[in-house]
Amino acid sequence: MNSAIPENLASDINSFTSSLKNDLGDSLVSVVLYGGLVKNEMIKETDRVKIMIVVKNANIPSLDKVGDALSSTKRAKQIQLLTLTPADLSSSTDVFPIKFLDMQQDYEILHGEDLVKDLEVGRDHLRIRCEQEVKNLMLKLRSMYLRSRKDSKVLQKVLLKAYYSFLQSGDALAELKTGKVYRKENEILDGIESIGLDSALMKKIQALRTSESAPDQETLHDLYEQFMEMIVKAAEIADQA
Repeated sequence: MNSAIPENLASDINSFTSSLKNDLGDSLVSVVLYGGLVKNEMIKETDRVKIMIVVKNANIPSLDKVGDALSSTKRAKQIQLLTLTPADLSSSTDVFPIKFLDMQQDYEILHGEDLVKDLEVGRDHLRIRCEQEVKNLMLKLRSMYLRSRKDSKVLQKVLLKAYYSFLQSGDALAELKTGKVYRKENEILDGIESIGLDSALMKKIQALRTSESAPDQETLHDLYEQFMEMIVKAAEIADQA
C-alpha cells in the first residue's frame, strides 16, 4: 500500500477488506483501491477512500453483506464504494472511460483477481466523455458563480473542487492529444501545459488548498474568470481531439 497513507488509515482499509472477505467469502472476486490514495504523495487522514468491489452477483444478499462491512468501519463516511460484477466491469468502459483509464494508471489490488489491467478503454468513447465532462464543468462554473459570487469562502471551495474535477478530465484529454500517460499530479499539470492550457493558473488554484490565508475577493474573482476561460478552451480542444 502507498507509504504516504497514514498508518491508522491504512490499517482501517485493511480491516474493511478483511470484513468483506469474511462476510462475502467466495462471492467476493476483487477489492481494488484507486484514486488519490494510490497516486498522491501527500495524503491526509480524512482524504476520500475510493474502493471498487467486484462481486459475483450484485443481488440484495450480497449488497447487504457489503453494507454490513461498511457500517462496521469508522471510515464509512470516508469510503466511496463502486460495486460491480465482472460483467458490469467489462461492459462499462465505454460509459465511464475516464474513470477506468484513471483507475488503470494507478491502482492496488487489496484482494482477489486483477480485473483492471486488461480493461480496454476506446479512444472514441474517451474523447466524447472528455468533451462532455469539460462542458459540464464549464456550465457548472457559470451556475455556481451566479450563486456564490459575493461569498468568497464558497467561491474558493467551488474553485478547488473544480480544479480536482478538471485534473482527471484534463489528464485524459492530455493523453488523448499526446499519446503519453501522466500519473502524478504535477505530471498531469505538465501534460495539460503541453496541449496549450495554463498549468501556471492550475498551480495557483492548487496552492489555495494549503494557503494559510484566503485570497482577497478581487484576486479570487480573477482566478475564477481565468479558470472559466481555460475550461472553454479545453472544451474546444476536446471537440477537436
